[in-house]
Amino acid sequence: MSVPVRPYRFADAPPDAHAWGLRLHRIAMVAILLLAAVPLDLSAQDGSPLAERLSWTVADRMDRDDVPGVVIALLVDGGPVWTGVFGMADPATGRALTEDAVFRVESLSKPVTAWGAMRLAETARLDLDASVKQCLTRWQPPDDAGPITPRQLLSQSAGVGLGDFAARYPPDAQRPDLPDHLAADFTRVAGPGERFAYSDTGFNLLELVIEDCTGEDFAVLMSREALAPLGMTRASFDWPGAEMPVGHDLRGRPVAPYVYPGRASGGLHATVADIARFAAAGMDGADQDVLSPEAVGALHGPVVSVGGLFGLAADGYGLGHFTETLSDGRTAVWHGGQGHGWMSHMHIVPETGDGIVILSNSQRAWPLFAAVLRDWSDSLGVAPVGMARVLWAETAARIAIPLLVTASAIVLWIAYCAWSRPPVARIGAGLLSAPLALWPVFAATQDYLFLFSILPGLWPWLAAASCLTGFSLAVFALAPARRG
Repeated sequence: MSVPVRPYRFADAPPDAHAWGLRLHRIAMVAILLLAAVPLDLSAQDGSPLAERLSWTVADRMDRDDVPGVVIALLVDGGPVWTGVFGMADPATGRALTEDAVFRVESLSKPVTAWGAMRLAETARLDLDASVKQCLTRWQPPDDAGPITPRQLLSQSAGVGLGDFAARYPPDAQRPDLPDHLAADFTRVAGPGERFAYSDTGFNLLELVIEDCTGEDFAVLMSREALAPLGMTRASFDWPGAEMPVGHDLRGRPVAPYVYPGRASGGLHATVADIARFAAAGMDGADQDVLSPEAVGALHGPVVSVGGLFGLAADGYGLGHFTETLSDGRTAVWHGGQGHGWMSHMHIVPETGDGIVILSNSQRAWPLFAAVLRDWSDSLGVAPVGMARVLWAETAARIAIPLLVTASAIVLWIAYCAWSRPPVARIGAGLLSAPLALWPVFAATQDYLFLFSILPGLWPWLAAASCLTGFSLAVFALAPARRG
């Protein structure tokens, strides 16, 4: 079932003196649109009441975070049962988002690439445990890199650096070929097999390995061996050339179309139905003939433990898939993607056939994704999945902002009232004032910071509160003491 929804956006309303009346009117409009779009008598197999709950959550978060468009697919018992379409493909022209819209799915390309690599392994065309140098003819890693295997590249344990994720080019422009790009982009951060190190460059190296081993173009091979057999009819690792939604960056600005030099790490274009079919293929007992059940199990089984920021959302990484243990003991596998103006996420529980796919044409959608995943987790009767912890940052910011403002007022009051202030207090306040006041200035000059992604609507308020605190501390440190 497809549910097209264009929620009434609070930000679209004109200013008016009767603010409360307008706000009540807007809330009523949201209710009318959502109730009209999502029938209340849907059966559970059609996604309700979860579909209804997600529709409310998405409408609220789209307005709160200024997200133009979102598409969601729910899977129950191993297959898609509901699709929700929300918002605009291009707000500037009024073009509505549709169910068949083709998205950049960014790093959701990695699990799809993993299926292709495993297909080659099962058909004896790629040795996952041999050195990549046995196949490579157009470029090879430096000799001091140590032996790297395709399995290590797939499990993000090859010790390869993240890479230049900002290397973007217009689709019709000249760009470096993959060997030249890898020669400039390849770095080492650990020895092969030592630890988890998320790497776009590693998957792009795997793309080169696949091409040199088979003698075929990566996109052509992936289409024949994986995409077409899985029913992903609109998906392609090449530029689709069709009209797509317009992506929007962290500041809400439209993003021009682009491609990367490599395709395996983030170059897949697909519809929500394509990714839903891919998710369904990964369920236990799925009716697909691309991989054996043992091969799918190998993709989903954790190979390396995950730490750092990734460790907040995942327990391990398999072959192209993050893994986590749910609160009831079941295993979930997932992957997400974030690029310049686009976000994507897929979460599945292979044992029970439950899954969800979320695509957006906005880079501001991370809190929205987290809220949707929290609702989905609740419908499964488990604690929120790891990715829902993104909302912790929002809670922390909502606590920190008033605390910083209150602290600023107290410090200014002390500075005004105090006859004298100890030199140690002055020096400490002076040292704290500069970073608190200046980090927001630095942040404002950056195209991307992790903070922007997890707090798209709140980080300017957090920055302002921090600047105010820095100013108050500077006054405390520099203002002369009052005399009697």
